[in-house]
Amino acid sequence: MAVLEKIKEHRMIGILRGYDTEDAVKIVGALVQNDFRVIEVALNSPNAKETLKALKENFGNEITLGAGTVLTVEDAQDCIDIGVEFLLAPVYGEAVLKFANEQGVLYIPGCYTPTEIYDAHMAGAKMIKVFPAGQLGASYIKDVLAPMNDLVLLPTGGVSADNINTFLEVGAAAVGINSALVPSNRKVDEALEIEISERVKELKGKVE
Repeated sequence: MAVLEKIKEHRMIGILRGYDTEDAVKIVGALVQNDFRVIEVALNSPNAKETLKALKENFGNEITLGAGTVLTVEDAQDCIDIGVEFLLAPVYGEAVLKFANEQGVLYIPGCYTPTEIYDAHMAGAKMIKVFPAGQLGASYIKDVLAPMNDLVLLPTGGVSADNINTFLEVGAAAVGINSALVPSNRKVDEALEIEISERVKELKGKVE
């Protein structure tokens, strides 16, 4: 199955930001135990590329692994060499999109306005991250898709158990989830792993 189809089927991308390699491996272990398997590691996390390598080594094909906050072609190349299956960014980088398409790797640029979204789509982006989505709300996704219903949108930023189903109901292909899935700046222990498990179950309950 193509990576884009995996993301659309899973409905959610879990975003890890701010955790070092050892803690990230523990967190992903908790996610996998609860059948949450599409995961992004933001490159502005400590030792992010080492974390990506460790996740590939520890989980292999059990997860669909992406790198986030990919802002340069050099970072894109490094991540592809590690074996990540998709790339994301908070902004639209034309050079990164062109490079990723040449490499046959899904790149999901971040856009905000209808013009940015359309430009990225016309340049070859197969999925577009609408960021930050929490401030815009699900009605914005609905309004953008009304005249351009062939767009494949991934609202990210501010998505939670309270609004995930609304985003999906108005036509989002999937959503990116950060702190509503993995709380930031927490000690990674059994209590956090249990909390993550509960959050996964709540989110899955909203979309199933």
